[in-house]
Amino acid sequence: MPPTDLGVQLRGSMQWGELGQDVDYTAWIANGPGFDSTLPQPVVGQTLNPQNNIGINTNGRALGARFRIYPFPLDANLGRLELGASTYDGKWQDSFWFYSWGLHFAYLNHDLQARGEFVETYRQMPPGSGPDNRQGWYIQLGYFLRKVPTTGNVYFDDVIHRLEPAVRYSGVNQHAIVTNEITTTPSVGFNGSPSIFTPHAREVALGLNYWIEPSIVWQTEFDLELPRAGGTAFTFNQAQALLSHPAPTPNDRALLTQLSIGF
Repeated sequence: MPPTDLGVQLRGSMQWGELGQDVDYTAWIANGPGFDSTLPQPVVGQTLNPQNNIGINTNGRALGARFRIYPFPLDANLGRLELGASTYDGKWQDSFWFYSWGLHFAYLNHDLQARGEFVETYRQMPPGSGPDNRQGWYIQLGYFLRKVPTTGNVYFDDVIHRLEPAVRYSGVNQHAIVTNEITTTPSVGFNGSPSIFTPHAREVALGLNYWIEPSIVWQTEFDLELPRAGGTAFTFNQAQALLSHPAPTPNDRALLTQLSIGF
């Protein structure tokens, strides 16, 4: 679902079984997708434009939906499991379509939490330029240290019991990249490492969360980028094959920290 767009959205939910067995849905119609217009022609690997709420900058309307189901009743004591699927589709140029879909899960059972997602996009391209097909995924595990044996030091025990170590493995398969769009400027959700722009990038992240309150958490993680070989690099309208064993990229280790507040 786009972070910002102009359109109409419909939401709803219902209990389909015992207490805790719920389903909810979201469906919307909004401005369609658009791709980087600074390139001289459409190429595989170019980025999706940020949403700007101006309908004339796209080529039609986008349709999307998300469904989530919670299969376990609360009385079963099996934890809380969420399964979901979503899609976002629309025309990006003339009669060419952009399709995307994703599957996700989230699971919480006492002090164990796990979540993961798989997403795929497919973009129809002009003759001789495509197709543009990409996948991305991650899986994350975390464990709250609320039941670690106490040491007798009240302050130290309180700090330990607020910690949640976590580990995440993620990757992308994008088959081609546009070198003109590679950036090393850190931003929200991006640590600034150019290695993730390799066509088949992988990352391992080691995290430590400190829960100040149930809705306030100080998150710190160490990212290790694991670039892989293969694919194609486009420089505007020219292409060059990547090395089978690319050299290590700069800034492929990053330490990130942030304070998150939920509302």
